[in-house]
Amino acid sequence: MLANRKEININNRLFYKASRERTPLNGTFELTPLCNLDCKMCYIKMTKSEMDNVGNLRSNNEWLEIAKQAKEEGLLYLLLTGGEVFSIPNFKDLYLELKNIGFIISINSNGTLINDSTIEWLSKSPPSRINITLYGASNETYEKLCGDSRGFDKVSKAIDMLLEIGVEIKLNCSLTPFNIHDLEEIHKFANEKKLVLQVSSYMYPPVRRDNDSIGSNLGRFTAKEAGINFVKNDILSLGVDDFKAKANRCKNGVEFFESRHGCTNINGNTMACRAGKSSFWISWDGKMQCCGMMNYPASYPFKNMNFKDAWKQIVKEVDSIRTSIKCLNCSKKFMCISCPAMAVTETGKLDGTPNYVCEMMNEVLKEMERKVEVI
Repeated sequence: MLANRKEININNRLFYKASRERTPLNGTFELTPLCNLDCKMCYIKMTKSEMDNVGNLRSNNEWLEIAKQAKEEGLLYLLLTGGEVFSIPNFKDLYLELKNIGFIISINSNGTLINDSTIEWLSKSPPSRINITLYGASNETYEKLCGDSRGFDKVSKAIDMLLEIGVEIKLNCSLTPFNIHDLEEIHKFANEKKLVLQVSSYMYPPVRRDNDSIGSNLGRFTAKEAGINFVKNDILSLGVDDFKAKANRCKNGVEFFESRHGCTNINGNTMACRAGKSSFWISWDGKMQCCGMMNYPASYPFKNMNFKDAWKQIVKEVDSIRTSIKCLNCSKKFMCISCPAMAVTETGKLDGTPNYVCEMMNEVLKEMERKVEVI
C-alpha cells in the first residue's frame, strides 16, 4: 500500500511539472477504429468500408518514427488503444518495437481476442497494465450490447490468463440501458478477481465517427437515468458508510468529483485536465488531439513527420480554450464532471453548456439525498 502511494505521488509530481512546462509526458496512439465487437454506444467503431471512405491506417514505421520524435520531446507513458488493438495483424511487432524504445506502455482492450498465443508473447514482454472494458457479467448481455454471444466467456478466460502471468489489469465498465442489470454482478466479478473497477454512467455523443451526433448517443441513458445509476454505482463502490459521508459532503458543497474517465476537473474556465498540457492523443487517421473524445483542436504530426510542431500547435490552441461562463458561475460546479470534451460533444461548442450533464448531475444530488434516507 505504501509503495502504491509513493508511486502515485511520484507520478503526480511528474505530471505537475510536465503540465507546467507543457511537456508531452503522456500520449495515446489510437491505432485503429476497427473492432471485433459492435457496441451500441461506441464513440469510434467503424466498419472497414466506413474507414476506407474517410482515411487510412498508419503503418508501423510511421508510428515508430512519431514515437521516437515524441520521446525526444519527453514522452514516457504510452497508451495503445483502438478500436481493438489485438485485431491488428502486426500489433505484436509494433508493441515490441515501442517497448524497445523505452516507453512505459499500457493497452486498452476488450479482451475477447487475447488467446494462448497472445499470452505467450505478452509474458515475455508484459505491458505496465492492460485496461479491459467489461461490458457485462453474462454472455447474454454481451450478445445484446456487443453482438458477441460468447463475449463474457472470452474476456473471463483472458483475464484469468493475464493474471496468471502477472499482468496488472484494470477493469472499465461503460454503463448503458443494455447492461445496467448486470452492475452488481460486475462489481462481484471485480471483487472476486481483486481488480480495480472504474464505472461510468455517462457516454459521450460519438462525434468522432458521426458529425451529426452532437448531443445524441442512442446507446446511453437519459440524463436522469445516468444520474440515478451514477449513485447506484457509488453505493456499490464505496459501501454504505463511505457513500453517506460523500453524500453529506456534497450536500454541504465541499465534495470534489473526479471524472469517471480518468480526467481531473479543476475550478476555472480553462482546460483543467492534462489534455494539451502534458498529454496528447493521436487518432488512427493521423490527427493529434488534446483529448480522444474531441475532433478539435487538431494538428497533423504525420505531415512532414513533425511531432514537435504538432504538439506546439495543440498547446497553443488548448491554452486559448475558454469554457462555459454559465458553468463557471454554477453553484454546483464543485461536484460536476463537466469538461470541454463534454461541452463540445453535447453542444458543438467548447464554451457551450452541456445541459445533459447539468441534468445528470442535478439528479445525482437528488438521488444521493433520497438514498441516504433509505439505506
